[in-house]
Amino acid sequence: MGQSANLFFNIVSTIFLVLTLVVGVIVISVLTGSMDPPILAPNATEIPPTQAVLPTLTPSPGPSAVLTPTANTDEVPTQDVQQ
Repeated sequence: MGQSANLFFNIVSTIFLVLTLVVGVIVISVLTGSMDPPILAPNATEIPPTQAVLPTLTPSPGPSAVLTPTANTDEVPTQDVQQ
């Protein structure tokens, strides 16, 4: 009884060791991109259109060639002179 139980345990352990190594090789190859996921691959995500994006907390325009602080150079800066 002892020999057959040891043999059965060793066979089951060997099967699980081989399965673990196979799963590890598959996971590493999917992570590195050398293999496509075999099953349950995620669908390709689509970029939502601009109108579907939520607004930001500060909807102010960003700086551009037109909207810069130094764009209006024809104005003369005024200084308050105290007398």
